[in-house]
Formats: sequence, structure tokens, C-alpha cells
Amino acid sequence: MTGKTMTRPLTDAERALAERYHNLIYRVMHDLHLGTEADTDLYGEAALGLMLAAQRYMTDESLQRYRFTTIAYSRIRNALLRQRHKERKAPVALSLDAWREDGGTLYDVLPDKSCADPADIAIRQERAAALQKAHAVRSCRVYRFPVCAAPGREAA
Repeated sequence: MTGKTMTRPLTDAERALAERYHNLIYRVMHDLHLGTEADTDLYGEAALGLMLAAQRYMTDESLQRYRFTTIAYSRIRNALLRQRHKERKAPVALSLDAWREDGGTLYDVLPDKSCADPADIAIRQERAAALQKAHAVRSCRVYRFPVCAAPGREAA
């Protein structure tokens, strides 16, 4: 988790509180439309959020005027949203030598800066835009690494 993390083990009272409200994790995941079979990273972040809420609730007397579920729900939700944001920002790896349905490779649709014909440049830009749209990426950096040659093709 980013920000504050657990700096000490849970006390027995904090552990009992977290265990009592464990099902709140599933409620928050359901409210965020993550389903109950969501990624284990998301579940782990939610569990840490619950434990941090229990620690903070038991040590900070100013929070005890609120219900624990209010504090825990907020912590769990924020932890899940942070993790989901982190996952969405992670780069997507695509093999440029992967075969497409039309028989070409992804490398074929990348614009060639040495291409002098404006018509070819426009076609390649349209293909690159289609590639970005199909894979839901806003921008990408392209690195070409040699991989095993596809049948009938040489390695790059």
C-alpha cells in the first residue's frame, strides 16, 4: 500500500475487530463492481485497508464517535481504487511479431519515419491508431526484441 502502512502487529482487540468485519471487504468489492472472484492483489489491498482501519480506529479516540464500518469502508475502498489505478497505469506488453488475423504482424502497422510517400504515411498512421484503439492504450513506446521466427519468416 502506498502512504501509511502497518508499523506494528495487530493487537488482539484490533484483530478481533478486523475479523468481525471481514465480510465488509466483499461488500466494498461488490459495490465497486469487482465481483467476489477479483484479483488476489485487490483482495490483499482490501485486507490491508481493513487492518489499517482497525488499528487507527482503536488508537485514535476522535474516530470512535463514528461507526467502525464507516471508517473501514472508506479505507478499503481507497485501497482498492489505488490498486486498480496502479494496474491500469501499468504498461501493456505486446509482441510485435505476433500474427494478426490478416496475416501480418503488429510490426507492419507501425509508422516508418523513413517513408517518403504521404499516402503510405497516412495508411500507417491509421493502422497505428487502430492498434492503439484495439488494445485500449493511449500511447506506447515500441521496442523490438528478436524472438523466435514465425513459420516461413526470418527472425528480426
